[in-house]
Amino acid sequence: MRLSVDDHGALARTIADFLAGERSLTGLDLYYQLERSTPLLEFHTVLRRGPRNRDHSGLQQSYGDHNRLLMLGLDKLMDGDLAWYSTRLDVGSEVSEVDLLACFRAVAELGITSEVLVALWLGAALHDCGMLCGRGASIDVEDGVVLGRDLVAELCPAGLDTLATFVLRHHDYIKGAFLGEVPCALIADDLALIDPAKRRMALVGLGLVQVAGAASLGEGRLERFRMELCERCLDGSALDDETVLTRLGRLLAATPNAARPTSDRAASALDGLEANQRDTLVSFLARVAVHRWQRVAEALGPDERIAALVSVADAWAGTDADHVVLAGDAPRDSASASPSFSVARMDTALSGLRFCVLDRVTVAPPTRPA
Repeated sequence: MRLSVDDHGALARTIADFLAGERSLTGLDLYYQLERSTPLLEFHTVLRRGPRNRDHSGLQQSYGDHNRLLMLGLDKLMDGDLAWYSTRLDVGSEVSEVDLLACFRAVAELGITSEVLVALWLGAALHDCGMLCGRGASIDVEDGVVLGRDLVAELCPAGLDTLATFVLRHHDYIKGAFLGEVPCALIADDLALIDPAKRRMALVGLGLVQVAGAASLGEGRLERFRMELCERCLDGSALDDETVLTRLGRLLAATPNAARPTSDRAASALDGLEANQRDTLVSFLARVAVHRWQRVAEALGPDERIAALVSVADAWAGTDADHVVLAGDAPRDSASASPSFSVARMDTALSGLRFCVLDRVTVAPPTRPA
């Protein structure tokens, strides 16, 4: 299954005219045309769950609504539209007008070209396209890389297809990196495959999609975490720290943020494990993503989190998985203070990467050296 444009070349001509300076075009304009000529229109039949994705009128937001708002958010970000973004902040958000204006200035100073902008638009427009395969969260990103490949090749300006694909694949992995769920090396390795002259813009694209994406959720959920994440992408420092200790520090933190966490707690947690547990966990943290960790571990303290992570790593060790997905929300129970996990199934994305889905069981905390 691949996405293709069924419009007899109309969108390609529109993009070419825009790049030649012969017509105007916005990200939202491009998305509307994609909806009319590809299966992306189907996203209006898929609803986002939960009361936070319901607008004031009582209508539930669809993924189509979300995608349109994301593209509009990118346009408003390029325009520096303070009034619009001020209405898209999360309830209780600490993001100030000063923060927004500083972000707008930083974006304006980048001098993003029309060619790069089209590549960013395409990556953002297709960011959820893997959902059309219907195989569930997390694996859909890797399915989307393959699903959108032909469309990117057809519409992307020359030499920028890898940038568009980078944004498509890593649009949410970058958030996962600051939550500890994704190793920074996973993103950095892909970034290294991009022309050095275009790498900065690829990382910038992830930051812009994070801000516009948060603003597009429900009535708006832009908060400080996303703003700080975007700042790190814009200044090029987002992937500077690929160490296992930093990642573990983020996984153990109850409220992760985009600042560099202290590694003291992480080092102490590793030192408290048996050698074989420590070796397996370090190997896991160095190269494997663990999706939905923060949701599953939300109610857990640091000691419970390290015990759960040891169980996740032990379950993964018997597989060849590149990604781990935690099923369920793992409520705490009276049988064990710490959730543990076992392999439920394996799956392979269209990109060829292997996913291991873990179900929750209960087990005692890990043994510690005498």
